[in-house]
Amino acid sequence: MTSPAPPTAVILRAAIFYYGRIVLNGNRALHEVAAALRATPSERVLDFACGCGGFCLAVPGRYVGIDLNSNYIGFARWRWRNSRRRFEVIRLEEMPDEERFDAAIMASALHHLSDDVADVILGRLARMVTSRIVVLDHDPESANRLQRVLLDIDRGTYIRPVARQRVLLERHFAVTGQRRVVTTSGSAVHVLFECRPRR
Repeated sequence: MTSPAPPTAVILRAAIFYYGRIVLNGNRALHEVAAALRATPSERVLDFACGCGGFCLAVPGRYVGIDLNSNYIGFARWRWRNSRRRFEVIRLEEMPDEERFDAAIMASALHHLSDDVADVILGRLARMVTSRIVVLDHDPESANRLQRVLLDIDRGTYIRPVARQRVLLERHFAVTGQRRVVTTSGSAVHVLFECRPRR
């Protein structure tokens, strides 16, 4: 049974947010995440805090996007859903313990989580993901004046230096790659981590 289409106002608000970010930032983050993820058609990928779901384009196989914002999930289902893609309003800790994914994406989510919450989330992801995770978040130390202004109005309250982000990740993952990613327009600078779960 298919879920009913979300109200037009929900679609419109989420579309303004999603396409506004594309206009402001471009698609470089998507391309960089896709290159780091290297997902194959046979793999199953989890996108934690998927927002409007645009990173599903980095996944040629089965994709599950989860987020707590029902408006974003409504948009994602309307815009991206197909037989390989699923979008759910669910907390990570509410997912079944036996859920397993070959890989995961965590894009622009870490700066919304306190250290304690991030530790719990990353620990759960490390148990659920069998191969690798790509984490993309703000790089405040590399930000220019415009980028710092945009960081100041970001809704995330836990924007951390890159070294602190790495410390959080290394509690549960081996970091196998790290690089800076500047958006196409230069409006934002991120750090991208490639990680493997510690076993």
